[in-house]
Amino acid sequence: MIQNAIKAYKFFEVSTFEKLSEEISYSIDTINYFNKEYETSSLRLIMGEDNFHNFTSWHRYLEILSMASIIVLCRDNDSNYARIELLDSYIEKNINLFNQSKSGKIHLSNKYKSQISGSILRDMIKKNQSTENIVSKVNYEFIKKNGLYK
Repeated sequence: MIQNAIKAYKFFEVSTFEKLSEEISYSIDTINYFNKEYETSSLRLIMGEDNFHNFTSWHRYLEILSMASIIVLCRDNDSNYARIELLDSYIEKNINLFNQSKSGKIHLSNKYKSQISGSILRDMIKKNQSTENIVSKVNYEFIKKNGLYK
């Protein structure tokens, strides 16, 4: 489904690193892998607002920040993040300054707000509600064909 979603964007690629790993793969392991693969690049970890709320409980989260910057796709209002005092010093509101850093920054993106999450999508499918207007046509057909989220 990710491959379907990013098909039109040449600057994205899907990796099978975590899928092929025989051990538990923490985000820090994946970031270490990509830092070695793309030594001269700046890594960006993209996550939804719901994951960001728990970020400080992630395995070695400060190391993640030392190796990558984070883009948080907001659903509500970024004032919700005032509760995460441990991360205040990492927040960079200016996207241009964020992009100039190699790592250690968090940008709260309000540009593409969506109230839809994986959990909501799964609930809709379980209730036999159509998701055709929520996901791409290709992914809608993929979900239907493969009986996902039932």
